[in-house]
Amino acid sequence: MDQERDRLKHLLIILLEALSISPTDGGVSRSRIQEKVTDAGLDEADVNGLLDWIENSLNQEVIREWNREPALESPSGGGWRYFGDSDREYITHDGIGFLLELLHGGQISRLQMEALLQYSSYIALTPLDRIDLETVIEQVLFRKGRPHLTGGASEGFESLH
Repeated sequence: MDQERDRLKHLLIILLEALSISPTDGGVSRSRIQEKVTDAGLDEADVNGLLDWIENSLNQEVIREWNREPALESPSGGGWRYFGDSDREYITHDGIGFLLELLHGGQISRLQMEALLQYSSYIALTPLDRIDLETVIEQVLFRKGRPHLTGGASEGFESLH
């Protein structure tokens, strides 16, 4: 195991030295790196071993976080939502009233309301009203992995919830 570790450390040193060369000195040359690796008695398996070691050394929780889309930030309790002219392009007054009824009735949170509004802004060809928002609610709130903004039965997927 110590021999393997020494080989990986040596390869890492070669790579770091190659990367430390400034562009004015000729920059990083792939052929120069390959020559140094070969001269050191290292091969492609050593390179793959180094990459595996680096990957295994990383915190796996951090790696899983890289693949997730950022979640919407929850609006603060002291904040308020302004509905301006740009909102009227994708949701009607009746639609806004419906969302506010759900919010004040405790049926949705402020975060869920923002997710519904965001999804509505993506899909609306004409301003959405109360009836149209039922589909939006299905898409945003009642699917696995929510609040991602695509998928569901109406978009051709078999599993609705």
